[in-house]
Amino acid sequence: MRFCKRIAVFVSIAHYCLILVVSEPHGGLVAPGDDVSIWGELDRARALQNDDVLRKLVNSKSLAASGQSLRVADSPDAILSFDILTLVNVSKKCANDTARYLGDIVSEQMYALTMFDSVGKPPAGILEGNFQWIGSKKECLGVKGRDYANGTGFNGQYCQASFPLSLYPGMVLSYGLCVPDTCNHIEVLRMINLGIELIPVAGLKASAVVCQEDQNELSTGAIVMIVVIGILLFLMAIGTAYDLGIYLINQNNGRVPIIPVSLQHDVREDEEVLTLTRTDSQKFHYHPGILGQCVLAFSVLENGRKILDTRHTAGTLAAIHGIRVLSMWWVILGHSYTSFFGIADNVLIMQDVMDRFTFQAILNATFSVDTFFFLSGLLVTYLTLRELTEGRKVNWIMFYVHRFWRLTPMYMFVIFFTTYLQPYLGNGPYKEMIDSLQEPCHKYWWTNLLYINNLVPWPADLMNQCYPVAWYLGNDMQFHVISPLLILLLYKRPKIGNITITFLLAACLGIRAGLGVHHDLTSKPTYLNGPQDKYTYFVNSSYYYTKPWTRICTYLIGMFVGYLLVRTSLQVKINKVINVLCWVAAWVIALAVLYGLYGTFHGVVLSRGVDIFYMTVCRAAWGVAIGWLTFACLTGNGGPINAILAWKAWIPISRLTYAAYLTHPFVMLVYLAYAERLIHLTDLQEIYLYIGSLVLSYCVALVLSLMTEAPMMRLEKVLLRKDKKE
Repeated sequence: MRFCKRIAVFVSIAHYCLILVVSEPHGGLVAPGDDVSIWGELDRARALQNDDVLRKLVNSKSLAASGQSLRVADSPDAILSFDILTLVNVSKKCANDTARYLGDIVSEQMYALTMFDSVGKPPAGILEGNFQWIGSKKECLGVKGRDYANGTGFNGQYCQASFPLSLYPGMVLSYGLCVPDTCNHIEVLRMINLGIELIPVAGLKASAVVCQEDQNELSTGAIVMIVVIGILLFLMAIGTAYDLGIYLINQNNGRVPIIPVSLQHDVREDEEVLTLTRTDSQKFHYHPGILGQCVLAFSVLENGRKILDTRHTAGTLAAIHGIRVLSMWWVILGHSYTSFFGIADNVLIMQDVMDRFTFQAILNATFSVDTFFFLSGLLVTYLTLRELTEGRKVNWIMFYVHRFWRLTPMYMFVIFFTTYLQPYLGNGPYKEMIDSLQEPCHKYWWTNLLYINNLVPWPADLMNQCYPVAWYLGNDMQFHVISPLLILLLYKRPKIGNITITFLLAACLGIRAGLGVHHDLTSKPTYLNGPQDKYTYFVNSSYYYTKPWTRICTYLIGMFVGYLLVRTSLQVKINKVINVLCWVAAWVIALAVLYGLYGTFHGVVLSRGVDIFYMTVCRAAWGVAIGWLTFACLTGNGGPINAILAWKAWIPISRLTYAAYLTHPFVMLVYLAYAERLIHLTDLQEIYLYIGSLVLSYCVALVLSLMTEAPMMRLEKVLLRKDKKE
């Protein structure tokens, strides 16, 4: 009987090796390093077989019954039979420990039952897209130090195996495993595909295995970031205490002892370096010097007061605050849907959700970024042109230095925090996947520092960029670099300046049309069709979505509106009929952009010309609609819409927009890293996740702003002697 078993094992191995020799160029087993799936002839064969297994599983009367089909021999026989695994590069230690573990399941050893209990099981809802049978990582890792009399031993090791599916293109079945930690991911992959039943579903063929390891020791980068955070917190404490001390001293002004000496200072009137000033024999008022002001820059009291201040200062473009806040909320809404679909047990519900008319606004949340491009172009043009027209000289060196100083410190802090400290946050089944998103930062963080991350390394696919949402910052800085050329033309030669902007806008539209045709892009989402079609959707194309020559359209429209605001001094009287017609036109354009593709989800097939036309003009059209809204509100023609957007309550939230943009992906990733179970997405569930992400993002943004952004802005004023009024 034992001889027959060995013959059967040899025949099985020979058959599997024959498949490998035929399917792979060099006859070797292709084993991916991490979570990279193999897409080739072998995987297509595996996918067809896996589809058949799943169909049988779904049609069975009880999914739980499949968990009873585990076949293992008794412990001694298992060890002997597993010795044969060394012929296919499975170490003897791994083979013996795996055999011992499977044998101990039969003998009902508690550790083995615990390990097997932590393995993923076929759930209900497979036909709804429940392809993540992740098991319990915590339970698996709880098995520690399983020792035997012969000195061998192992701990539980949590792995995830990926099984390709052709039934649902672009998706894989993820299976949580618990195996001895003496096996590596390649050995686990080989054992699964050799038929060793580490999972309670026989016949599945894996394409990749990822085994997760706990990070116990802090990396050098993590230690440096902890030191930096400690220094910043120390400065915040010192600055706050110093600020409070000054406040108490000056509160007691007039009730202090007579100062016996008179302090003399020889300083210019425009410098704020006075220390103690005698007004009479009984009163003095304390003013900190340069060093003191640098310390005060970190005061939580003063920075918090400025952030929470709701007053409109003179010359403020009030409606901008509301537009900025609502656009940021729209960004977070779009990202909350795309992020949490990854841990849903009913991921195929996305196909039904996308068919809804109301979902079009969420699907098209990418237009919120175009609003920010528009606002950026408007503000830089309006503020700079206003300085020039008022006769003030613009320091063009400081024009660039201020922008870099304003954006970079907090930007770099977030990047290095997520790169070196985020891997220590969370220990759920998705931790490895989350950590892998930070890998590009180890190589390409310098591209973010130089604001070329949307171009380098070419073609700068979002998944290969350091902190993917930062592609916007690369574009915005590149637009800022060239903006003085256009601003000076608008100031000195307005006609030439407007012609130049028109020409650049036409060039942008032409490039968008050309790239759409060249790369065979489409305006309808194709990522559900499979990885082979993922990048044909124009929002996913690395050559289209993140490049400055395709995104500058709305920035240029913003510059033109900023020019108009300066020329009109924010005072324009528009005939009521014309005003209403313009508002109707703006709403029609905006709604056409957001909902114009709704019919394509219900059988309407766009002609190639119409498809290219939409991709070409959609973002510029959105810029025109937002341009009218902004212009009308800022010139007194906005009516109730302006009253809503200019609401003072928007102001503090608006000041946190940049910090919220940087931190909201981090908040969502931390949630995913801690998630130990799947979620079942419903409309109500998504609302809870969105509101939670929104509130937590702004809470983290407030802390981050107090720690980095606000102090850096105040330090700039102190060190560069900037006029307070500016």
